[in-house]
Amino acid sequence: MVYSVLGMGLLFVGGVLFVNGLWLLGRGTDEDVTVFNFLTGLITFLIVIWWGFGEGSAGTPFDAAGTMLFSFTYLWISANTYRGVSDQRSFGWYCAFVAVTAVPTGYLVFLGGDLGLALLWWIWAVLWGAFFVLLGLQREEFTDPIGWFTAAVGVVTAVAGYLMAAGYWPWA
Repeated sequence: MVYSVLGMGLLFVGGVLFVNGLWLLGRGTDEDVTVFNFLTGLITFLIVIWWGFGEGSAGTPFDAAGTMLFSFTYLWISANTYRGVSDQRSFGWYCAFVAVTAVPTGYLVFLGGDLGLALLWWIWAVLWGAFFVLLGLQREEFTDPIGWFTAAVGVVTAVAGYLMAAGYWPWA
């Protein structure tokens, strides 16, 4: 049950990462990404609430905490694009926090026997680290490679989410 719900969330996370990558490459507007980021943040937040506090949920507070990292990311992007915020340094520092948290999370998931999800956590750690460089350190010269990497991670994440939701995740 945890994997099917996680898969549903990751399918949308993958989609929004792909769109956000294209947005970083200049192939979209703030208005384009605001709605998708908000809805993905909301979907993952509802998963967090169910896993963290819901009766009959197979999820754990650890699952909820990891998923909340994503919820906050997309809700924050949505709020910033809606408000037209141009200084993203605070969000960039949040991305550093996510990157640092994702590394040991991947290790704990690996210890639990899910190599695929552990690899995803480590890929996400690199991605959020790249967001920190781009936004927190304001290294705009890396926008294009980070945009392409974001889109590629989106595809990988969406495929993993689809496999989980459909019940075909090999490590479940």
